[in-house]
Amino acid sequence: MSERSILKEDFLKRVKIIVGSRFTDDPRILKVYSRDFWPLLTLRESRGDELAMPLAVAWPKTVEEVTSLIKLCNEFKIPFTPYGGGSGVTGAAPCRDCLVIDVKAMNKIIELNEEDMYVTVESGIMIKKLEEYLNSKGYTIRHIPQSFPEAVVGGLIATLSTGEYSTKYGGIEDLLLDIEVVTADGGFIPLREKIVPRTSTGPNIKKLMLGSEGQLGVITKATLKIFQIPEYTSKNTFVFNSFEEALAAAREVMLLGLQPAVLRIYDKDEAALRFNEDRDLAIFIIEEWSKALLDAKESELRMVMKKRGALEIGEEYVDSWLKKRFDVISDVVKLVVPLGLWFDTIETAATWSILPKVYREFKREVKMIKGVNSVLAHASHFYSTGGCIYFTIVFEANEEVYWRVWEKAMDTLIKNGATISHHHGIGLLRKKWIERELGESLKYLKKIKRLFDPNNISNPGKFMEWESSEA
Repeated sequence: MSERSILKEDFLKRVKIIVGSRFTDDPRILKVYSRDFWPLLTLRESRGDELAMPLAVAWPKTVEEVTSLIKLCNEFKIPFTPYGGGSGVTGAAPCRDCLVIDVKAMNKIIELNEEDMYVTVESGIMIKKLEEYLNSKGYTIRHIPQSFPEAVVGGLIATLSTGEYSTKYGGIEDLLLDIEVVTADGGFIPLREKIVPRTSTGPNIKKLMLGSEGQLGVITKATLKIFQIPEYTSKNTFVFNSFEEALAAAREVMLLGLQPAVLRIYDKDEAALRFNEDRDLAIFIIEEWSKALLDAKESELRMVMKKRGALEIGEEYVDSWLKKRFDVISDVVKLVVPLGLWFDTIETAATWSILPKVYREFKREVKMIKGVNSVLAHASHFYSTGGCIYFTIVFEANEEVYWRVWEKAMDTLIKNGATISHHHGIGLLRKKWIERELGESLKYLKKIKRLFDPNNISNPGKFMEWESSEA
C-alpha cells in the first residue's frame, strides 16, 4: 500500500471517529455526489462517462463536528466541499477526491421570533420544509426558487439565490440577517448575540459567504426575515404586441412602485411551449396585506397595461404556471431527449436601457450556431433599474455544440453590458468567463480566499482558487 493510500485510510478512520455511522465511502453513494443538476454532467452521465468522484461523505449534526472535520482536512491537506440539496446547475458542488460535508443532518429550526419577524435555522434545513413550517404559523419567507423542492438554506446563501417572488421580497441577500460560519481553516464566526435590523459597524465579513459557493468554508446557521402571509391576492395575464413592449410596461410598473410579487414576461416562443399561446405575454401576481392597497395596485396596473396596448386575458395562464412551475425542467427533458436533443438555461440581468438589445442579440447570435434547435426566453426578477432574462437553449446532444453555445452566449452578454449570471452562480461552468466580468476584483477575492483557506482545500478548482504564484 502506497504512502498516500495509508494517509487516506488514516484520514477516513479519523472522520468516522468524528461522525460515527454518519459516514460513507460506498461508491454507489459517492456517485450521487459526483454531480449536481448541471445539464452537462447529466448528459455525460447518460452516456456512461466517468464523473469526478469524491473520497467520502460525512453528515455532521453539529457545528462542533463540522469544525472537527475541517480541521482534520487541514491537518491531512485533503480537500472538502460543503453539500446541500445538490440542486445547483453550474457544477459548483462536484469535487474529485474531496470529503463531502453534507449539511442536511443539520436541519433544526432554532428560533421563530414572531414579534421581531425573523427565524433562525440550521443551514441544512430544506427551504420547502421551512416554508411549510412557517406557513403553518401564518408566516412565509417567500423565497421560492425553481429548486424549491430540493434546495437547503445554506446552499441558497452560498449561491446568491433568488426566487420567483423576488420582485416584491428580494433575493436571499435581502432576506438574510445573519449567519454562522465555520471557515475553511477551521475557524468559527458565530451568530450575533442579538439580531438587529441593520448595523454600521464596519465591513460585514459574513457577507463574503454570499455567493462563495463553498470556497471559504461551511455555513452552519442563518437568520432570515419572515413576513405574514398576505391575505389578498390578484392574478392576471396581459398579451403584448412584442416582448420589448412588455419590458417597457414592466419598467413603468416598477417605477410606479407597484412591485408585483410575480411578474414574468414570456416571448412567443416560450409562451407557445408553456401555454400553447403564440403571443408575447406577461403574468402577474399582486399580493398585499390590505385590500384597499391591492385594489389600488390593480387599478394602476390596468392603467399601465391599457396605455401600452396590452390585452387582458385573465388568470388561466397564472394558474397553469403555479401548477407546473417546478416541473418545467422535467417537461423540457421529456420533449427533447427522444429527439436526440439536450438543453441548458442561461440567466442574465441588465439595465432597462440595454435589456431589449440583450434579448434580441442573444437570440440572434445563439440561434445562428450550428446544432441549435431553439432559443426560448422569459423575463422575471425585476428592479427599479432593470431585470433578469432567462434563456432556455435546445440543441443537439453533443458536447462540442454545448460549448459553442456557451462561448457565444457569454461573449454576447459581456459585449452588451449584461452580467454572465443573475442567480445560478459560477461553478465550473462559468469559471472561464468570471475574470472578464469581475476584472481586478477577482484578484482580491483570491487574496481573501487565501486568508480564509491557507491550504486551498475548500471546494478547490473553482473560481476563487489561488495559485502559489499569487500568494
